[in-house]
Amino acid sequence: MPDSLHNPLLQYLARLAPSSQLTMKYVLQDAADRLGFDECDIAEVPWHLLDPAHVVALVAALRADGFTPNTSSLYVNAIRGVMNEAWRLSLISHEQLLKIRTVKATQGVRLPVGRNLKRSLIRELMEVCAADPRPQGLRDAAVIALLYGTGMRKSESVDLKLSQIDFSERSLQVLGKGNKQLIKYAPAWAFDTLNAWLAFRRSQLPEGQADDDFLFNRIRRGSHITRERITKHAIYYIARQRGQQVGVKIMPHDFRRSFITRVIEEHDLSIAQKLAHHSNIQTTANYDMRDDNERRRAVDRFDM
Repeated sequence: MPDSLHNPLLQYLARLAPSSQLTMKYVLQDAADRLGFDECDIAEVPWHLLDPAHVVALVAALRADGFTPNTSSLYVNAIRGVMNEAWRLSLISHEQLLKIRTVKATQGVRLPVGRNLKRSLIRELMEVCAADPRPQGLRDAAVIALLYGTGMRKSESVDLKLSQIDFSERSLQVLGKGNKQLIKYAPAWAFDTLNAWLAFRRSQLPEGQADDDFLFNRIRRGSHITRERITKHAIYYIARQRGQQVGVKIMPHDFRRSFITRVIEEHDLSIAQKLAHHSNIQTTANYDMRDDNERRRAVDRFDM
């Protein structure tokens, strides 16, 4: 077993949030395979022996396989992160680290993925949940209301605790990316939907048992509400299943995209940046999912 205190990869992963660790493990394993270390566990790859030529070859291979510029950047940044740790552990020189940093990922921009969920579609989703007589109907409606009403990420919704919610102020304290504590706000209708689910959940508890501190429970067949917290994968399944019921393919992040797009549309980019908790306003701008028809209407208003 590699010594974690002196292994640059393990030190790099330890600095990341658990959700990011899973992503970067996959990225670095794929990078190692492409660099010829396909027989090695990523913790045993001699990352400190990489030089700029290796990273250049990796970027070229990703480009040849049709990977997007954003994905190429993810791979390059992951390797830079490991090499930063290698330098900190005195496994490479500062000069070697700087040379690695000079290698750029594939340049370019791609059109944003995902979709903008219109208000009419959100209402349809809430209607199909309301028509579901099982506990899943109330729970899924609350999940959708929270994701769309606050713009939070699925991981943030899964990790939320009741103790982090101020029902009178309609505010929620979440632990966001970068281990940042954030305050998010939700409209009254979203809190009404959440309260309906929580009231039903409490009504199903045996007398004398305390309520769960988390928000959303796993529900087994037979409508049995367990005392287990749902996972991020469950949020994905809820979005996919409810989307199929209204004839639309929906990913959990589409709720966040739609929230930010609506705030940009009805207020401005600066307010959207604050509510999305983006440090860079360009990141917020990239979430603008308004379609070509809306852009055409904006240009058509420019009269002589």
